[in-house]
Amino acid sequence: MEMMKAKGSKAIVWTTALCAFGLVVGLSACAPNADKAGRADQKATDKPVAQQVEQTPDADEYGVVHADQWAGDYPYQYRTYKQNDANGTEGKHDYLQLYPALNTMYKGYAFALGYDEAHGHTHSLDTVKETPRTQKKEQLANCISCKTPQYTALVNAEGDSAYQGKFNDMIDQFDEPISCYNCHENDPTQLVVGNKFFVRALGDDVDNEKKAPLASQTCGQCHNEYYFDPTTKATTNPYTGTDQMTPDAILAYYDDMNFSDWNHADTMAPMIKVQHPEFETIYGGQSTTMARIGYTCSDCHMGTEVAEDGTAYTSHDWISPLENEDMLANDCNNCHADLKSEVAATQAKEEQRVTSISEKIEDMTNKIADKYADEIAAIKAAKDAGGKQAPSDELAALWKLQRNAQFYWDFVMVENSEGAHNPDLTFETLDKAEAAADQALSMLG
Repeated sequence: MEMMKAKGSKAIVWTTALCAFGLVVGLSACAPNADKAGRADQKATDKPVAQQVEQTPDADEYGVVHADQWAGDYPYQYRTYKQNDANGTEGKHDYLQLYPALNTMYKGYAFALGYDEAHGHTHSLDTVKETPRTQKKEQLANCISCKTPQYTALVNAEGDSAYQGKFNDMIDQFDEPISCYNCHENDPTQLVVGNKFFVRALGDDVDNEKKAPLASQTCGQCHNEYYFDPTTKATTNPYTGTDQMTPDAILAYYDDMNFSDWNHADTMAPMIKVQHPEFETIYGGQSTTMARIGYTCSDCHMGTEVAEDGTAYTSHDWISPLENEDMLANDCNNCHADLKSEVAATQAKEEQRVTSISEKIEDMTNKIADKYADEIAAIKAAKDAGGKQAPSDELAALWKLQRNAQFYWDFVMVENSEGAHNPDLTFETLDKAEAAADQALSMLG
């Protein structure tokens, strides 16, 4: 029996610097309405610019000025940044309970040990320390990527060797969660992409404001799909340039290099665990309508506010635009009759399909494991003995379908807008996941 499960607040949790941007970005109704606001090809407003301070506070041993040190110079930005503390542990989902099929789909990988709905940016260090994925399994330091600007600065100073240490040996060195340095380094008047692996992955598009605007790169440097290089252990993106940021191109990249994150515990299929491809979903390939118009992540997530003294500033409380009534009234509603209803309809459809397809993938996986149990056992035994036994043609074909179905499904499920960033891509990708699962189930009889 198919059951639909509501993710609730998933769309506005830890991806707040990017995800809710897509609640506007991807919708087909987002084509600009030139007769309402007189704008057919541009966003409604520009962001206020922070004022330069006379003296930069002292940096820590990693070269990072902490958010607390900027409170006096940028009180409004700091106050709104601290509002992210409210996005903590209360009311968060356990995805292994919300989607029981994940216990089968992720079997043999750390995500099967624990997969909770993530918390806000200011909780980034605590959550990576406390997840069962690092508590129950030894990990490398590359798992600290994007959890603290101090680690970003360390990687930039030391290179790939910083990725190769042990997580538990390094994590307690850091005490600053995601904060100002991640997007500004130590100059709040400038935007800076600190994660150089993402800069490299953008290729020639890094300086193309139409294809990859800087105000979205700063969010996309963490809200992206990545893998750990098998040799250097470096955090790496599976593409060069935005044209290659599509699900098909990313899967082809992994196939060409024969990459897998793990072998499934029950079937031994070589599997990929997708991360959080918000940037790719918005800017990959042809990009979305709103991205082409010129809206960036900060335009939708970081509304302009006016203090009591009349100072206009950019809010650093990263929330969904659906929670910003001023933005809805003065920007979104110029083109959308009822954006909240549009988003709700998209997310309901996505949720129903994500749930039903996960159950097909679970069924497919269990049937592969059962039908080919003897062959899989022999493959496992050969691997445990330090050797390798190739699968039969039939099992190899089923492995490929299991890998593809789960990759395409995961690409949608872990992208945190529940389809609203880019509905067309979302449902096209789910179609591919379901087609692969159906083909495998047909082969299995």
